[in-house]
Amino acid sequence: MMRLASILPCLAVAVLLSGCITTSMQGYADRDLPARPVKHIAAYIVAPTALATSFQSSIAQEATRRGILADDAYTLLPPTRNYSDAEIRKVLAASNIDAVLIINVGDTGVVREYAGTFFQAEYSGSTDMSGTVTRNGNVSSVALAGSTSGTMTGISSPIHRYSRQTAFKARLVEPATGRSLWVGSGEVSAGGRLFVGDGSSAFSSATAIFDDLSTKRII
Repeated sequence: MMRLASILPCLAVAVLLSGCITTSMQGYADRDLPARPVKHIAAYIVAPTALATSFQSSIAQEATRRGILADDAYTLLPPTRNYSDAEIRKVLAASNIDAVLIINVGDTGVVREYAGTFFQAEYSGSTDMSGTVTRNGNVSSVALAGSTSGTMTGISSPIHRYSRQTAFKARLVEPATGRSLWVGSGEVSAGGRLFVGDGSSAFSSATAIFDDLSTKRII
């Protein structure tokens, strides 16, 4: 496993961060903007292979849509051996990487969500009614009056839906300084989709990340 994390330390002083919480995810940006505009990133995804591939694909698509180049860190530094800090810095500098997007994905297991209540009832009794039927062309209206008595027996059962979710933590790091430009977190499904609110809607996690980066003027 390569040692990207060894040269990309987390921010230690929380007071330097200004926060913004949205309905989709939570992200914080460094008070100081990047030394230069972030137009070329390398994405380093720590996740099961299928999910990492989904992330890389959505990141590449979202970056292209915004005019940003996005490379897979594993392509730049194949995980066939350990790399020294100097080697990593050299490769990133030679590739003109402005920032490294690090995403760590952890399984939170199966999540149960309330989806409504099923109600089933049975009525037994008697009814006494009388009324009139009024016809106007092809339309008939009925007026009824009467009384009914009996017993209603019902059973209500809550309905739940189940989904496997994963939580992710992400940060955008400036290679030259090791400074965290942005840190964020959220939840994704096995397909790489980010849950919003009660989980009834979802959209690309890459979209949420890039939207947050744009809001904070990092990209």
